[in-house]
Amino acid sequence: MVRCKGNLFLNFEGSYSRKMNKNKNISKCLLITILGIFVFLNFNPISILAEEKTSPTETNTDTAETTLPPETILSSFNGQTITLGEFNLLWDQIPENNKLQLTKSNVLDQIISEKLLIQEAKNRGLEQDKDVLEQIKNTTEQILVQSLIEKEIIGKVKVDDQEALTYYEENKDNFITKEQVYLYNILVETEEVAKDILEKLKSGVDFIEIAKEKSTGPSAAQGGDLGYISKGDLIPEIENVVFALEIGNISDIIKSQYGFHILKVTDKKPEVLKTFEEVKEEIAPTLLSTKQKEAFDNLLEELKSQVTIEINEEALK
Repeated sequence: MVRCKGNLFLNFEGSYSRKMNKNKNISKCLLITILGIFVFLNFNPISILAEEKTSPTETNTDTAETTLPPETILSSFNGQTITLGEFNLLWDQIPENNKLQLTKSNVLDQIISEKLLIQEAKNRGLEQDKDVLEQIKNTTEQILVQSLIEKEIIGKVKVDDQEALTYYEENKDNFITKEQVYLYNILVETEEVAKDILEKLKSGVDFIEIAKEKSTGPSAAQGGDLGYISKGDLIPEIENVVFALEIGNISDIIKSQYGFHILKVTDKKPEVLKTFEEVKEEIAPTLLSTKQKEAFDNLLEELKSQVTIEINEEALK
């Protein structure tokens, strides 16, 4: 019989296609979580200013501390110790932008807090608690699977330039920038109002000014400016007209489900195929994800082929 844990094999594309080194040290993840809560509750902008204005004497002290051997005792309490090496290992893993909101004293205090919490949990016998042991087992199994995936798939599956180029050549349609027009729109509710506006435009009235004054469309405040519009993004009755317009020309009145339009094209961009160099960085992650998924599926198939799997179909119902 085969016993499957519901949370063991996660969706590979969602979970295993990324590096998962952060999950290897549960204690450090817990500490970073605590640090985050601490910063949220205790962050004081004044303390940052104080850190930024650290005196030369204080800076020299920090420099001196880094020259001490890693086994130097940084803190001791209740039979436990924290060494400088242990502290620096964690400090170095904190992102630089987060360090702007922390002091080393803050971090040390949180390490002490975590160790005290762990000690208290052990004192209460939680190490032998059935639910805790099950969670530890599940977490250990997850880390083992993640490590296997990192070693056999993440670490081995790569995409080279030739593979990316082949994909580009076989999928050029995906890398075409469609023809575009820079479009201005005036939208009104009745044909009579539209005819009046069109006459004014033909007599030389500025399109943008009259759009701001008369248009009921969302772009009215911007003088009807819709920006660059790609072919295929407009409703057919409008698209057929505007892509046939010459730059600077104004359309006749066009009726749509939204009302009556008058449109102006001020620029055009032809359809362009992006070069391989332009899209190479887009292709690599797509190919890598596909190759990793295939490698993962192959690994599972290989493992299943090496064993006899029996399933109780009756119990499964």
